[in-house]
Formats: sequence, C-alpha cells, structure tokens
Amino acid sequence: MLPDHNLIPHLIHQCTLIEINKVAENWYRLKLQAPAAAAYAEPGQFVHLRAGSASDPLLRRPFSIHNADSRANEIWLLIRVAGKVTSALAGLSPGGIINILGPLGTGFPVPDDEGSALLVAGGIGLAPLYFLTLRRQAAALPTELLLGGLTGNALPDDSFFFRDGVHPLIATNDGSRGYRGTAADLLEMRLQSGIRPTRIFACGPVSMLARVVELGRNCGLPVYVSLESFLACAVGACLGCAFPFKTDDHIEYRRVCRDGPVFSGEEACFELV
Repeated sequence: MLPDHNLIPHLIHQCTLIEINKVAENWYRLKLQAPAAAAYAEPGQFVHLRAGSASDPLLRRPFSIHNADSRANEIWLLIRVAGKVTSALAGLSPGGIINILGPLGTGFPVPDDEGSALLVAGGIGLAPLYFLTLRRQAAALPTELLLGGLTGNALPDDSFFFRDGVHPLIATNDGSRGYRGTAADLLEMRLQSGIRPTRIFACGPVSMLARVVELGRNCGLPVYVSLESFLACAVGACLGCAFPFKTDDHIEYRRVCRDGPVFSGEEACFELV
C-alpha cells in the first residue's frame, strides 16, 4: 500500500511554466504556476517531475523546491543540465505544461527561536538552501549563506542573489570567484573566526556533507543535511533511495524520499556510501 500522504489530492497536478531564465553555465531557474504545491511547500521539500511523454523517460526526477509564494501561487525550481530530463526542461518555453508530484519529503526543521544559522551549499545544493535562506530572512533570523562551486561561471552571478537581498559568501575551487576553496572550507574559516551559530544546514556532495558534519561536531553544533539521491518512486515504496544511519548499536537504512531528504547529519553514515 502506498503511504497515506499519496492519497492527498494536492500531490499530483499539471503546472504551467511561467518563466525560465539561464542563471549560470548550464543552470536554469523555472517559475511554475502551481497553486496547490505553493500552498504546502516548505524549505527542504521537493517535487517529483515528469518532462516529456509518460514513457520517455519512464521515471520521474526529483527537484528541490527553490522558492515558493503561496500568495502568487508560484514555485521555483533551480536545475543544472546534466541529462535528458534536465535538457528537456531547459528547452521548454513559457506556457509549457509540466506534471509534478509534490511537495514531498521532510524538510528543514523550522526554528521556534531566534537562533542564528550557517547554510552551506555545494553547487546545485543551493536550491533548497536558498528557499530556507529566504524563509529565515523573512522571519528576521540571523542567517549566513556559504556557497561553493568549481568555477565562477558555474555559479549564478551576484544579481541572482542581490535581487532577493541575499549576500552569500562564495568560494570556488579555482579561485576565479570569491575565496579559493570549497564551501566546507568557508565553513571552517567562519568557525575559526569565532562564529557560533545555533545550527548548521547543508546540501551538496556526500564528501562535502561529511566534512561539514565533522566541523560541526568539533564545535558542538547540530548539523542538518539535505541528501541528494536518485528517487524512483519518491514515496517510500521502492526503497531504492535507502541511506545508512547509525543508531545506538546498529546501522539502519532510512528512505531519503520519505524520511528525508533532510536528516540529522550526526547520524548519517557517509563512510558507507
């Protein structure tokens, strides 16, 4: 039997593409008219999307919700072209129809206090953390976004962020923009400067997440990670996205799509993947 939340009518719907913009090399931002999804979306959740016919490609693809506006009935997706589905999405024109399932998954914990946070994004891991950044800024919560990429061209330019009042600290592997290094290097630098946020949020490659969790652990800070995975069913039925976590005395596997994609980083067994 499918999970109960599959029976909620708002989960499956046709959306109209309102706007699509290229924001970096192979990166595109899509604005969708999606009233039901916009009404329910929370930072860290995702939609399971179909582009093309029902059989090609056969399986849907997951995309983090980049932003949502329930008053305007809109959601945004941030994609990086890397295959058939993302190429198809990048080639769409306004007015095109996209079938989505969502919002799905467990998002970032919403703080009930005024604690500060460092958000660490590696590459396209920016997508869910940008939504969280905007939500926290709207609540006047102290928030700092750290973003890493391979090169300057592989990341959106300053205007992408400044229009929303976001001012990230940026690092690139080749030093062509911002600091030379990675997003995790930025985090280490900020922690060494004496900054102690209430919590750390991160999304990006597994190797980056493992280091972010270690840095947080060394400072006694809780770290929440958003895991990236190929999701076949996206509702917890197929178990294809199971990820190892440690409990008191054993390893258990949790579903990225249903139990996550956001988890406590301290429990994730990055060394086993």
